Amino acid sequence: MRLLGRLLAVPRTSCMEEALFAHAADAHLGSQDRIFMKEGERTAFKELIDTCIREHADFLLFSGDLFDSNVPSMNVASFAAQELKRLQEHSIPAYEIHGSHDNSPTHSSMIEVLENAGLLVNASRIVQNGDLITLEPIVDRTGVKIYGMPGLREGREKEFYEILDREKLENEQGRKVFMFHSAISELRTGRFAKIEAIPLSYLPRNFSYYAGGHVHARSINDLPGFGKLVYPGPLFAGWGIEDITDYSRNGGGFFLVHMSDDVKLDFVKEEPVKVVVIDKSADGLSSQEYSKELEPSEDYSGTMVVLKLHGKLKSGRVADISSEYLRAAYAKAGAKDVMVSRGELSGPEQKIVRVGTVSQLEETLMAENVKPPYKPELARTLLEVLSREKLEGETDSDYEERLVGEAERIIEDFLSEKKGKKK
Repeated sequence: MRLLGRLLAVPRTSCMEEALFAHAADAHLGSQDRIFMKEGERTAFKELIDTCIREHADFLLFSGDLFDSNVPSMNVASFAAQELKRLQEHSIPAYEIHGSHDNSPTHSSMIEVLENAGLLVNASRIVQNGDLITLEPIVDRTGVKIYGMPGLREGREKEFYEILDREKLENEQGRKVFMFHSAISELRTGRFAKIEAIPLSYLPRNFSYYAGGHVHARSINDLPGFGKLVYPGPLFAGWGIEDITDYSRNGGGFFLVHMSDDVKLDFVKEEPVKVVVIDKSADGLSSQEYSKELEPSEDYSGTMVVLKLHGKLKSGRVADISSEYLRAAYAKAGAKDVMVSRGELSGPEQKIVRVGTVSQLEETLMAENVKPPYKPELARTLLEVLSREKLEGETDSDYEERLVGEAERIIEDFLSEKKGKKK
């Protein structure tokens, strides 16, 4: 019945069968530097599309950060277009909002190209109404009304929420979905406790489903007056050592959402790459002893190994711990690739700063050293961009041009936004 209805393109009312849709976010296509992880990134996205087709989904919701950059490589963009084209061929619309990574206020983005090609539908339809703004819905053929608010760099979407006519949205009748790309202050936990966020009160009430993105952790929240507020977490492994560590424990994935008079969820776990995280402390060990301790003791065939080095050596130097030797040793044990994280490792001659994770150390240093008018968020974004590795087959000059160009766009966006506030 669902497939027949889609082929005939017949609008359905709420009294008909349930709406079935997929909710995904934060694919960050193009973020992975290693070949093995690139393959996993693409496999995860293909599986999302395959599942929508196999399950005869009515539509796909993508809650921001489809790409890791507003202008990804042509190879990445072409891959995404090919996969979205498959959805189009099966008459499954893909509704999306812009995220903080794939959005730019001063430059065109690849998301806009895919929208213009009809492969994506932007659900953020913001209309000025006096001193306030309101959102116009997309009414899917299922009768579901879809509203979207984009995410911006450094959490600047707060300014939209502050002038949003929530009452108008709350009074709209029917089955409603609100797409957003922001953290919620009351729901921040763990390593996300201090990220930029909006209060829950900024969201309009009385929606059936809140399709979140931006927070790289999976959660389902049943909130009085708000219905189900859901973050699917990254589709694959996100970006950065902490995301990869989380992926090794929980995998990536997306939700299939069954919406009728109530809402039921099925999580589709994605784990195209097996990641093994080896977390060992150097406390009380010499550099020689620690190197021995880090050597592989089992078979790691077909895995991505992440070595998290931390603690304080009792003797020797950090430089004595050879990343090249460890990579070779684990490759011999069958690992497809090896990532060595040593930012929290120190020798006896160094002062060790107890701040927890590498991300927390970076946050501390930025808070101490980045002064107004600049913001730690700007420094964090630049650090992430400038630390990206060279792509396979990319020349040195192209690599430098890509990184400098992206950094310049980020700075221009910041200066443009700052200049706009002065006016």
